[in-house]
Formats: sequence, structure tokens, C-alpha cells
Amino acid sequence: MKLVYHYIQSYASRILGSIIICALFCACVSNSETKTEVANKIDWPEFLRPHNMVWDSLPQQWKEAPHLGNASIGSMIHQDSNAIKLQLFHANVNDHRDNTFGWTAYSRPRFEIGALHLNPIGKIQGGECNLDIWNAELNGTVKTDRGEIRFRHFVHADDMVIITEISTTEGEREAQWSWHPEKAETTRNGYPRNKNEVQEYAKKYGEHHAETLKLFEPNPKGKQILKNGVNVWQQDLLSGGQYATSWSEIKKTEEERTLFVSISSTYPDNNAVDTAVKSVTNAINSNKENLTKRHRQWWHSYYPKSYVTVPDKALEKLYWNSIYRYGSTARQGRAFVNTAGLWFQGGSWPYVTHDYNTQASHWALPMANRLEQSAEVLEALFKARETLIKNVRPVEWQDDSAFLALSTAPDMIGSRDQDMRYWNLVGNLPWVLHNCWWQYTYSMDDKMLKNKLFPLLRKSINLYLKLIKEEDNKLRLPPTYSPETGTFEDNNFDLGLLRWGCKTLLQSCERLGINDPLIPKWKDVLERLIDYPADERGFRLGTDATSPVNHRHASHLLMIYPLYEVNIDQTGTKEVLNASVERFFNTPGLPAMVMTHAVPLATAIGNGNLALEGLKKQAADLHPNGLWHGSPCIEASLSIANGLQTMLLQDWENTIRVFPAIPDKWKDITFKNLRAQGAFLVSAKRIKGITASIRLKSLAGEPCQLKTDMINPTIAEGLGEIRIMGDGIFEIKIEKGAEIVITPK
Repeated sequence: MKLVYHYIQSYASRILGSIIICALFCACVSNSETKTEVANKIDWPEFLRPHNMVWDSLPQQWKEAPHLGNASIGSMIHQDSNAIKLQLFHANVNDHRDNTFGWTAYSRPRFEIGALHLNPIGKIQGGECNLDIWNAELNGTVKTDRGEIRFRHFVHADDMVIITEISTTEGEREAQWSWHPEKAETTRNGYPRNKNEVQEYAKKYGEHHAETLKLFEPNPKGKQILKNGVNVWQQDLLSGGQYATSWSEIKKTEEERTLFVSISSTYPDNNAVDTAVKSVTNAINSNKENLTKRHRQWWHSYYPKSYVTVPDKALEKLYWNSIYRYGSTARQGRAFVNTAGLWFQGGSWPYVTHDYNTQASHWALPMANRLEQSAEVLEALFKARETLIKNVRPVEWQDDSAFLALSTAPDMIGSRDQDMRYWNLVGNLPWVLHNCWWQYTYSMDDKMLKNKLFPLLRKSINLYLKLIKEEDNKLRLPPTYSPETGTFEDNNFDLGLLRWGCKTLLQSCERLGINDPLIPKWKDVLERLIDYPADERGFRLGTDATSPVNHRHASHLLMIYPLYEVNIDQTGTKEVLNASVERFFNTPGLPAMVMTHAVPLATAIGNGNLALEGLKKQAADLHPNGLWHGSPCIEASLSIANGLQTMLLQDWENTIRVFPAIPDKWKDITFKNLRAQGAFLVSAKRIKGITASIRLKSLAGEPCQLKTDMINPTIAEGLGEIRIMGDGIFEIKIEKGAEIVITPK
């Protein structure tokens, strides 16, 4: 094996290297491909302008509506009869009853809040609007038979206030806002109203409910009050706490006025009214130019964290629309992305679902170099660590185990027996913790690993260790539940998570220097755990069931993605990988949701053409405003970003893979500052189907292996070393904080 060391020690040699590269690649790669290019060469307002969401007529329903938010409060705007509906949202407005009121859909459901309607004097005849994603502001015009109403609307990035400025012509000066609240009750049907219905409920969700379930009891009626000159809708809750919506309109001139709105939710305290009123009052008293400036500063610093451009401009637009939505619906200290995202529309799922939606909703964020948007998942789990222990059943297992139910509120409350349909669904917590593991590996924050992630993962895997059984010197799992499919023995969903969990706990102990007493047990599991059941169709659901023809969750394929426990670099895996992915990829129905997982599965086996086909299916099934389904289901929208990213960059088995699954049609591609595991920032350019340059920056000084199709790569800029490993893999030595540019020699 040839060992190659390449040092660039002088400015002159860097210039010479650039001249040679320019000659070889027809000036496609130049010395401008340096660390200054990301900061200086992208005109972000101009780049994002084609990705704005534009309506040449007024949207007529929420599925068409522009949507805005700051990961705590949010809005949508669309026409509703002869009014403009400003629908309001709060990420954490939900009930707080205990299990005597049933499982989460009935005891702790999320609530719709309500809307303010702008009622014009004349009859609406048309209009248009433009959501400027660079500034996260909506501008538009409403045309009536009496005049025009022009508006500028945004949800402040930092402050808990929603601002709508309107300017009217003479015939519409008297247009007025009116308040339309929603009831503080679950939007899921089926809560018992009499004793007979209690028995039916118990048959469906668990016999123990027959003795404990309380009959329906409504929350107190909301009321409108005036406090400190601000209008308030106050909604108290039967179980304690309250939420409140406050608003006030300030006139500047006869033609110009501004509406300030805030929403607050508190529990167990009853001070939401005070908080909401204070937010509105502070905004009214603020310098308006400074208010806008601070809002824009947040968004202008948010977008440049990474950059992606691809030949398919329709998909590129959806990618950046997804990045916009992430900035609107997830942030550390506020909210993680839940099933509906910020813009909940009622329906049968008024809760957070952890059997796929939480996980898939966050897949794109670490690689997009937006760790703040994914950090709240681990924070929420850590805050609820005692709750996760109390969720465990049987109770005697609570000594060293933790459990996360399929459905919870953001507080993670949900015992294993709250909904007996899913008693055997035990893999939610380790699966969500895999997202948290990415949060660690993309940051290499050992303090986070030691204090938060490792203790939670250890308890989640302990639940599996209590279930595991021995047979013929093999370790096996009893029948457990594979999401959206059913209960199967040696369920591949749980085998994958158990194997990954034990391996990760061992890696963590080695990293942190922990001599855990369970180390021998985790090693034993890895040595003796039964192989993944498979047949001619690929990986089975379990030993007792093949993969079905129609399944909308790829839960049985976690070992391929996102775990990469079975991958294309392993000997003898090609046949089972191809059979598994192609079978799932052809699942009929619900393509947007299915493609959320199918596309990265295709890229995991290096099939860029299949992945592109999936992304186009996914895009075609979205609503006109880019959301999906009836609540909505936000992961089907956000995952466009993840699917596209995994075409450009992958990082597993300690190796960064650049352009691993590029469609044949895509020749010219550039990405900058995508983040890879080991805390590396990666930038790359592909010109006419050839990888022209790769830039690496080490944020943590971790070991690095790079896989590329670049022939004879050499360091053209920066200090580092390259060692040839074979099969297109190179060991890169680079100091913490250092940056190198690699080009073909």
C-alpha cells in the first residue's frame, strides 16, 4: 500500500497548484474555491429570491396558505369567505390531564387556538402575496370592489409577537379585525360520554381503563377580556394552567395601522394572560425599525450556515423551502419538530408521534449544519428523564429502564399501558435516541454524551435486555411491534435498534473511559444476537413474517437507514439490500410519507436515479404550499432536504462519502459547509459529472476518512496529510480548526 503525504507550505506553491488545476479542468476549479468563498461569493438575497413562495391569487384554504413561525408561535393566512383569516398557532398548547382521562389523544391533546379575521368593507375580488424566505416576511394585496388592502406580515424571530401591517385605500379604511376562537377540546373522536362507551373504550385501548376512566368533562369556557388596554382571549384548563391570545391594533394614520398578536401557554401556573399582554405591550413600545432589524438578523444568520445548489431547480426550491420551515418550527429552548409541526390543523393526531415522525422530521438538520434546530429533542428527553422511567411497565422494571410511548405531548408522559394496542412497541426511545446520537457525532460534545445521552440510551437498551431470551445459544427477541405493520418474533425493527444500541454504548464507554458493569452483556448481545431474518424479498418483518406488499413504514429496514448497520461496503450484502429497498420503494399509496424513508434507503445503496425518482414522487404529492396530509404530517415536507442531502454526502462507518448517489442527469453540483460526523464541515463541487474539489474543515480534531471518486486527490491548499487506504478511501490528517482543499492532481 502506497503512503502519500502532501504538504503545502508556501503561498507560491498554492498558486502553482491552482494554475495546474485550472489547466487540467478548463478553469473549472480556481484558487477562489477557498474558505472565503462561502462568506463572500454567495449573494444570499439574490440566491434565495427564486425560492420564495409566490401566490398570484389569494390562497383559499390552509393547504394553500403561506405559513410562518419562530418555533413557539406561528401563523397562516388565507381567504375565508369574504374575510382574510389569520390563523394562530402555539407549539405547546395542550391539555395536562392524567391517565384517568385516557391516553394522550384524550388526556393531553394539542389544541387549536383560533383566528383573527380581517373583514373588508367591500367584496373580495382577488389579490396576491409573496413569502420572502430570506426575510421570513409575507407581503401581499387584497383587492375588493371598494379598494385595496396591502399588508406586510411576519412572526418575529426572537420576540413572542406576530405583526401585521396594513395599508388601505379610502374605500377600505374601516376594515376591521374580529376574533374567532376554537374550543379547548381534543379533535380526535371517541372519548366516552357514558358508562357504556367507557366499556367500549376499554375493549379497544385496555381493560384497565374500565375501572379508572372518567367520563368526558369539558374545560371551562374561554372568555374575552381587556387588560391594560390589550384584548385577550383567556382559556383556563380543568387540570390547571391556561393559555391566552392577546392582540391590539395601533393606528399610524387613517390609511396605515399595525396589529400586534401574541400567544402564551403556562402550566401549572396561570399567568399566560400576563405573559401574552406583556409581549404585545413591549412590541408596541419598541422601536419599529429595530424590531424588524432584529427579526431579519436572526434569519440572515440562519441561512448561510450551509449552501446547496443542484441542477433540478424545482427540487432545489423545495430544499430551501424545507430549510425555511425548519427555522420556523424547531429551535433549541423552544420546540422540537412534532408530528404536525407548528401549524396544527386538528384531526385524529393531536399529539406527538415517536414511532417514525419525530425521527424522520429531524434527519436533515445535523447535515444541514443546523444543530440548534435539532438540539431540543435531546433536551426534551433529558428534562423528562424521570417521566421516561415512570412510563415503564411492569412497574418493577423501573429500577433501571426507560420507555417512550408512541403518542405523547411534549412532556413525554405516556405509560406503556396507556394504549394496549402498542404494548409491544418498545423501540421508540432508542430510535429517537439515534437522532440524539447524531446530535453528538456531528458536534463531538463529550459533555452532552456523558451527562445526557449515555444515561438515557443505557436505560432504553435495558428494557430490551429484560425482554431478550436465549435459544440454541442464540439471543432472540419475543414478539414485539414493528411500527405500522404489527407484532412479530425477532422483529427486524427491534433487532436493528438493539444491535445499534449495544454497539453505541460500547463506543461511548471507550470514548468516555467508563468501565460499565454491563459491558460484558452488551458484547454478548453483539456476538450472539440472531441475524436479521431475510428471504428473497429482502429483510423480513421478523422470523414469522415476510415483508408485506403494501407498507408505509420502513421500520423493518432501519438497519439500512438510518442505522447503516447493514451497508454496501460489507461483503455479501448487495442482493439483500437491493431486494429490500426496491420492494419498499414500489409501495403503492401515500408516496410523500413513504418516500421520506424510501429516498435515503435508495441513496444508502448508491442508487441516485432511484432516489431522484422518489424525490419527484414526493414533491408531486405535497399540497400547493408544500405541506402534506390533513393535520399536516410535517416530516413528509421537511424530508425533501434529507433525501437530497444523502445524494450529496453520507457519513457512516467513520467515513465521509462525497457525492455517493448522484443521478446520471445531474452534472454540475455545489454544496458548502454541510456537516459530517466527527464535526467536519464539508464543501464540494462537481463539474460536468466530475468531482473537481472537496474542502474539509475540522471543528473537533477527530480522525477522518474520505471516500471519493476523485482520481489521485491531492491537497491544493492548507496543511494536512492524505494516506491511501484503497477502494477510493483516503485517510485525512487535519488539525482541529484547520481547513484543506483537495483536488485531483
